[in-house]
Amino acid sequence: MVYIRNKKIKGIDYAYLVKSVWDQNINASRQKTIKYLGKASNIKIEDIPEVYRKDPKIISFVSFSGSKDKSKKQTLLLRLKEELFRSLSNGDIGDTLSIYERYARLYDLIDFYDNLLKPLMYDIGQLWSENRLDIATEHICSNTAQSLIDIINSQNLKKSCHNVNIVICTPSGELHSLACKVIESILISKGFKAYNISPSVQADSIIRYVKDKKPDSIFISITLDENLRSGRILISKIRSIFSSIPIFLGGIAISKRENIDATVCKNGLTYEILRDLKLIKK
Repeated sequence: MVYIRNKKIKGIDYAYLVKSVWDQNINASRQKTIKYLGKASNIKIEDIPEVYRKDPKIISFVSFSGSKDKSKKQTLLLRLKEELFRSLSNGDIGDTLSIYERYARLYDLIDFYDNLLKPLMYDIGQLWSENRLDIATEHICSNTAQSLIDIINSQNLKKSCHNVNIVICTPSGELHSLACKVIESILISKGFKAYNISPSVQADSIIRYVKDKKPDSIFISITLDENLRSGRILISKIRSIFSSIPIFLGGIAISKRENIDATVCKNGLTYEILRDLKLIKK
């Protein structure tokens, strides 16, 4: 699979033509850079090696990357976001899946989560908190989104897994599990073994589970500020028994200022974070 990746440096997007390849030595997928393309806003189709110019994802990126086409791209995303909201609020899993499949013809899974599903679910949560959306509609949106992720995961489960196992969890009181399902989905798509035990698990139960599964790392997601205390307690208890296991903490309740014995992922466990954790190789 060939696609273009952005890397933001001092507020400017730079692009790389990359290819997913399977590395038999580590039994995992990694990215191989084919060509550095320069500023994303300046890319022309002539900058792409001829063999890749007809790829739909490449055509789409080049079409919308130029500064004069940014409003066009934004219009497209807004339209798809509106369609996705209607399908989620109607509980129409067939239509929701169709929107994902249309998006997936042009972009990869992480782009779908980052550019469509994640911001839309955040907006839905905001509407509910402002009493502009009833709780029943919020629940049907969340449940339909989770059903979509389950279907996506079932499509990716056939991918080979390597020997890196990851436990995904939330502290006691944290009832939001969609973020964990997205993390799980990304890991599955990359061939990792993910044990998603969210939501709201007591610290002692998580520790017993970690003892049993012996994961290579633990991901903890916290969405609500009131669950930060239980999150700190959870990490402290894990650290008292497993001093060296990597712990990664993310979620909208988390800030870089958290004084905590874990790696804080302010922007969530998206492609860039996974790359930084060396779960995806550049």
